[in-house]
Amino acid sequence: MTNKIKDEILDVLKNIVAIDTCYPPGHTLKISQFIKKYLSESGFIISMHSKNKNKPNIVLKNYKGNKSSLVFNCHIDTVKPILKEWKTPPFTLKIRGSKCVGLGSVNCKGSTAVHLYFAKNFKKLFPNYKKRICFTFVTDEENLGPEGTKFLKDKKIIKPHTLILGAPTNNNFIVEERGVFWVNVEVFGKTSHAGDPIKGINSITKTAKIINLLEHKYKKRLKKYDTKYSKSTINIGIINGGENVNVVPHITNFEIDRRITIKEDINKSFKEIKNFITNIDKSAKVSFLRGTNAFKSNKSNIYLKSLVNSYSVINKKKPNFLNSIGVSDGRYFANEKINIINIGPGDGDQGHKSNETLRIKELEDYFLILKNFIKSFH
Repeated sequence: MTNKIKDEILDVLKNIVAIDTCYPPGHTLKISQFIKKYLSESGFIISMHSKNKNKPNIVLKNYKGNKSSLVFNCHIDTVKPILKEWKTPPFTLKIRGSKCVGLGSVNCKGSTAVHLYFAKNFKKLFPNYKKRICFTFVTDEENLGPEGTKFLKDKKIIKPHTLILGAPTNNNFIVEERGVFWVNVEVFGKTSHAGDPIKGINSITKTAKIINLLEHKYKKRLKKYDTKYSKSTINIGIINGGENVNVVPHITNFEIDRRITIKEDINKSFKEIKNFITNIDKSAKVSFLRGTNAFKSNKSNIYLKSLVNSYSVINKKKPNFLNSIGVSDGRYFANEKINIINIGPGDGDQGHKSNETLRIKELEDYFLILKNFIKSFH
């Protein structure tokens, strides 16, 4: 990698870190305008697509229509910084020797800068490339929302046979990811004066019983779904109940986060937890909020094998296949049976951390890995 290329990628990263794309609200209009201008001479077909005018997604293709293609994906929104914890201005990329510090530098504006460089210079770098390729720069990832990658999928704007997401993995690989779904539970009681609670039915007490059984009985059932890389889990994330301390509460609400492995199906898993809860309390209302299935890519897939080989060529060793704690936009294609690969510079633990720090060498290696990979399909 030449110094000229490295300097341009770092300059792009500096520019996009400077643009506030924090969720909430996660607006991407300004950064999309920068991206569109930067890619204006790429020779590719550039389009903007949005459900919300303030949250556009940029799509770049070397072909017309919605044919199947190799798709590179990066999200351009970030979390909101806790300013008092930052030692440097979060929207200013600071170079500190072999590292750079700035909001989104790891998650995921570092990989975005590399993808942008490739998109801009693709025809110059790979003049003999004939296959269909697409670059997407999307919003609404930090929100787990429907206005980014999911919107592009639902509108048939992209149709990947292989989806490469620039998630921070230290340039290693995540090819198996748990599914996730969220459940809302309403538990009902009966009000009475707190001085005579026997005349009421305490919805908080009923909720406590349900949660206790979920934690100590239901949780044990999930072990049978564990795999080598993933564990089936449950977490109670939100609880609300009561109107006043001197009133027996008549309604309590709580929400559940369920992470499911490739051994599970989202519909069956929801039915399982719903039945468990209603067997404890028949009057409880259990509602599915949203979610997606788990996915696992085929390690014998030609694109994954080639990408693994490119990693080995650049790093002189084999990559690691990592366990994913969170979820990526790849989940929207979990039922499509396509190949989904997470690979990108940066440590995943840095992603939502104050003073987010990226090793520049990983940015360089990511460029070299992708360059070698794309060249292999000339």
